[in-house]
Amino acid sequence: MACAPPPWQNYRDRRRLLLRSALVGLIVFLAAFPVARAHHSAKPVYIGLAVFIGLLGWGSAPLADFHCPQCGEPFTHNGRHRNLFTRNCLHCRHPRWAEPMQ
Repeated sequence: MACAPPPWQNYRDRRRLLLRSALVGLIVFLAAFPVARAHHSAKPVYIGLAVFIGLLGWGSAPLADFHCPQCGEPFTHNGRHRNLFTRNCLHCRHPRWAEPMQ
């Protein structure tokens, strides 16, 4: 019988996805500059920027949807207030990385 992963493992995985997608997007954006220079056009830079922004949005969506292991509410947003890198749940103020109380 497999045991459940620690409550914060899912958060770590989601955060790694965001960081990896940001890194790939940045590489694509920076690679667009030599291509633009070789073709004497700004279009590759705009395409690289669009890819970078798209990958940031794609990578941040799962992190924004993470639910607090303590209260079950979304950890990173509370109505209109959003903070993907908050240290405490925006609903119950449960600290990030702390074990949920029973």
